[in-house]
Amino acid sequence: MKRFFLISILLLICSCLQAQVDSTQLQRLMEVEVVGKEQHIETSSAIQTIGKQELNALPALQLSDALKYLSGVVIKDYGGVGGMKTVSVRGLGSQHTGVAYDGISLSDCQTGQIDLSKISLHNVNTLSVQSGRGEDIFVPARLYASASVINITTQKPVFKKKPINLDFSFTGGSFGLINPYLLIENRIKKAKNSNDSYYAWSLKTEYLQSDGDYPYELHYGGQGDSISYEHRNNSDVRSLNTEANFFANFNNHSELNAKIYYYISERGLPGATIFYNLESSQRLSNQNAFGQIHYQNYFIPKVGYQVNAKFNYDETRYLDPDYHNAEGKLDNKYIQREYYLSNSVIYKPYKQWQISLANDIFYNNMDANLIGFSQPERLNCLTVLATTFSSRHIQLFANILNTLVWNKVKYGEAAGNENHWSPSAGMSIKPIQDEDFIIRFFYKNIFRMPTFNDLYYREVGNVSLQPEKTNQFDFGLSYDKIWRGRFDLSAATDIYYNIVKDKIIAIPNRNLFVWSMLNYGKVDILGVDVHCNFSYKITKWLKLSLGGTYSYQRARDITDENSKTYGQQIPYTPLHSGSAFVTVDTKWISVGYSLVASGIRYSLGQNTAANMLEPYTDQSIFIGHDFNIKDKVTLGFKAEMLNIADTQYEIVRNYPMQGRSFRIKMTLNY
Repeated sequence: MKRFFLISILLLICSCLQAQVDSTQLQRLMEVEVVGKEQHIETSSAIQTIGKQELNALPALQLSDALKYLSGVVIKDYGGVGGMKTVSVRGLGSQHTGVAYDGISLSDCQTGQIDLSKISLHNVNTLSVQSGRGEDIFVPARLYASASVINITTQKPVFKKKPINLDFSFTGGSFGLINPYLLIENRIKKAKNSNDSYYAWSLKTEYLQSDGDYPYELHYGGQGDSISYEHRNNSDVRSLNTEANFFANFNNHSELNAKIYYYISERGLPGATIFYNLESSQRLSNQNAFGQIHYQNYFIPKVGYQVNAKFNYDETRYLDPDYHNAEGKLDNKYIQREYYLSNSVIYKPYKQWQISLANDIFYNNMDANLIGFSQPERLNCLTVLATTFSSRHIQLFANILNTLVWNKVKYGEAAGNENHWSPSAGMSIKPIQDEDFIIRFFYKNIFRMPTFNDLYYREVGNVSLQPEKTNQFDFGLSYDKIWRGRFDLSAATDIYYNIVKDKIIAIPNRNLFVWSMLNYGKVDILGVDVHCNFSYKITKWLKLSLGGTYSYQRARDITDENSKTYGQQIPYTPLHSGSAFVTVDTKWISVGYSLVASGIRYSLGQNTAANMLEPYTDQSIFIGHDFNIKDKVTLGFKAEMLNIADTQYEIVRNYPMQGRSFRIKMTLNY
C-alpha cells in the first residue's frame, strides 16, 4: 500500500503542470475589514463570516460557542467545557461538514466528525461557514468535497514598529475553569522599506482545565413529578495544545507557511442521567499531532500554483474500569494516520474568467489493540476542475469533482471501492450596479463514504453500508449598505432544499464513545436561513451593534411510507432556531447581550412526546474594556455571566447543559 501511495504521489505531481493565484489565506488576510461585503457581492453561494472583533464580543470560549450564532448551524453539545461538540449545517450531519484550518482540512477517518471542543478561538482572525462553494475557486480539491465548510483562519503576524509581538490572556470561571494562553511572534528578517517581504515565526500554547461538576435538575417522570438536584460527575477535562508557525513572504506574489500542532487531553465521559444510576467512570484520552505546509507562487499574472502537504497522527484511548469481562475492564486504543498531498493550478485567460484545476491524494490507516481488528486502509483521490466568469452584473460558476476511493483491510472483508462524479453550478446577479443587492442560486452534488467506524466498528460496523449521496439547491438574496460611514447594514436570506439518499446518522448509545449508526434510506430537507447585522456609529466614541439569525429546517425521513418514522423530523434537528446579540461600545467600556434559542427536537426518529426535547433559550451578558497603558501595551478585561436565567435544558437527551456560570478574562498585548 505504501508503494502504491508513493507512485500515486509521483503521478499527481506529474499531472499538475501549471500554477495558482490568490490563496485563500492571503486573500482573507488582505480583506479582513471588508470580507463579509466582498463575499456577498462576488460569490454565488451562502457564506456567513464572523470577524475577530465580533468573536471577542460573543460569549465564546470554544469554536462551537461562536458557531451557535450562525444560521443553519446545529451544534450537538454534551454539556460542560469538556463535553464533545459536533456540528451539522443545514441538516446534513457533521460528516458532511468540512473543517479547514488555515486552508487545509482537519480530518478524522474513524468517525468522520471533528470534535469542536478541541479547537481554540484564541488567535482566530475570521470564522466562516460556507454552503456550496467558497469565495475563491483556488483551493484544494478536498474543500469541494463537503456540503458545507467551516473555515478557520488564524491571524498572520503584523509587525509595525517592533519585531516582537506578545499576546497573553488568562480566563477563569465557574466549576474550576482555568484557561491561560500565550502567543509570541517574532520577525526574523524584513526587506528594506517594504512589508511585503519578511520571515517570521510564532509559538502559541494554551492550557484548559475544568472540573465540570455543575448542578442540574433531574426530573423523574413527566410534568409535576418529583425533581432532585444533582451534580454532574466525571465531566472533568485537562487539555494542552501547542502550535508553532513559520511564515515566509518572499514578495507580494509568493509565500510559504508551515505549521506544527500538538494537542493532548484527558477527560471523563459523563454518562446519561438515568434514574438512580448517575455514576460514570469511563475516561477518554487523546493525542493529536500534525504538520502541514503551504506554498504558493504567481509565476505570471495569469498563472499561479500552490501545493499543500500534511501528516496527521491521532491516538485515542477509551477506558471503562467497570466493564464486565474477564479482565474486569475495557481498555481500547485506536491510532489513525493520514498522509495528504494537494496540488492546484489556476489560469486567468481574461480579467473576468478564471479556470482552476486541483488534485488531492490522501491515504488513511487505522490500528487498534483489539483482537481481530480489521486494520482498515483507504486511499482517496480527488480531482476538481472549476471555472468562474464575472461581469459587472453577473457571475457564473461551475465545477466537476471526481472522487476515487480504494478500501483495504488486513483482516476480514473490506468495503467496496467507489468512483463518483459530483457536479456543481451557480450564479449571482447584481441588478443595479451602484446597489449592493445580490440574487444568487447554486446547485451542488456531494458524495460521502462511510467512516471506518461505520464500516468496521465491532459492535455497529457494516461493510455493506451505502455511501451518502446528496443534492443541494439554494436560492438566496443579500443586501449590504454603508451610509456616510456611520450606518452599516448587512442582511441575507436563503431558501434551500437538500435531498439525501442513504443518509447515515450517528446517535450515542451507552455513552459518548459507543455510538449506534442509523441509516435512513432517504431524507429531504427544506430550510430557510435569515441573518442580519446592523451597526450605527452614533458619535465618535459611541457605537451600537446588533444582529440576529433565524433558521427553519424541516428534515424528514421519506424512506418508506409504511414506516413509523415516515414524514417525521430526523433526530436532533430543531424545526426552528435562532440567535441575537446587541453590543454598545464607548471609549470607557463595552457591554453586550446575546441569546441562543432552539425549538423542540426529537431524540429518536418517531416524533412522539416521549422522545421530545423541550425548547430552550440561553442568554448571556458581558462587560469589558481595553486600556492603552503605553503606545505598545494594551491591557484588557472582560466579565461574562452565561445562561443568566439559569435555564435547565438538554441539547442531547440525558446530557444536561450548564446552568448559570461566570467567566473573567484578562488580556495583555505588547
